[in-house]
Amino acid sequence: MAAPSGTQQLPQEKFAEDLDELEESITALQVLYEKYFLGIDRRPPDHERKRVSTKIREMKEQMIRNTALKFRINTMFAKLLSFERMWDRTLREIEDGTYKRDVFKAKLRAGDRDEPRTGPVKPAAPSISDANLRRLYDTYVVARKRCGEATDGLTFDSMAARIRSQVPELMQKHKAKNIEFKVVIKGGKAILKAVPHT
Repeated sequence: MAAPSGTQQLPQEKFAEDLDELEESITALQVLYEKYFLGIDRRPPDHERKRVSTKIREMKEQMIRNTALKFRINTMFAKLLSFERMWDRTLREIEDGTYKRDVFKAKLRAGDRDEPRTGPVKPAAPSISDANLRRLYDTYVVARKRCGEATDGLTFDSMAARIRSQVPELMQKHKAKNIEFKVVIKGGKAILKAVPHT
């Protein structure tokens, strides 16, 4: 029995939406690993990796007739396996003491210095230290690169200045005592999300 138009989603449409979410989760997982490899986070994202890995394997086993969707899930699965091999290799290098984190940082930041001011950058926390701003900046740059967004012109100084100038307005608007900032992946793009605490 067919459901009325607009009241129920076709299974393949729901599957396609789940694939979109899964693709964003894989990109976010890349960002989390690079944060760990940069020394921004203290622990690797094992929990998130297990969640993404379980989800993609469950979806891969589902019966789906649409050839394009089958191809897409198989491609994403192969992509995740490739990432996992790279992450595990890097984790072994860290454990063995052969991983050169500073070299990784230098390569990541190559071309990010001495650039003109960039477009939209959102606020970070009130009275935020340079160290915290640097971690936020590093994470944001990694996320933008992983999402295929340009980082030309995105400098630490310009981002820090904009963040600090907008914090008072945000605190007044939300009547907040503190504001936490995090980098999130939304719609395939990296954004800085302000979370007010009242």
